[in-house]
Amino acid sequence: MANAINSDSTISLSVTLLIKLCVAIIVISGSWYQAQMKFAEHERKIEDLQSKVTVLSASVEGMETQHIQKLEEQNRTLMQRLGLKKP
Repeated sequence: MANAINSDSTISLSVTLLIKLCVAIIVISGSWYQAQMKFAEHERKIEDLQSKVTVLSASVEGMETQHIQKLEEQNRTLMQRLGLKKP
C-alpha cells in the first residue's frame, strides 16, 4: 500500500474541513452581528445625549435670561435709591 490516504479518510478530512469552515463562518457572522448591534447602541446613546444637550442648552438660556432680567431690576432699584435714576 503505497498511498497512505484511502478514499474513506479523504471523505472524513473533507467533512472535518467543512465543519471547521461552517464554525468559522458562524463565528465571523456572529461577531459582525454583535459589532453592528454595538454600533447601533452607541448611535442611539449619542442621539439621546444630543437631545439632552439641546434641552439643557434651552434650559440654561432661559435661566440666563431670567438672571439678566433680575440683575437689571436690581440695578434699576439701586440706581433709584442712589438718586441717579428717576422712577
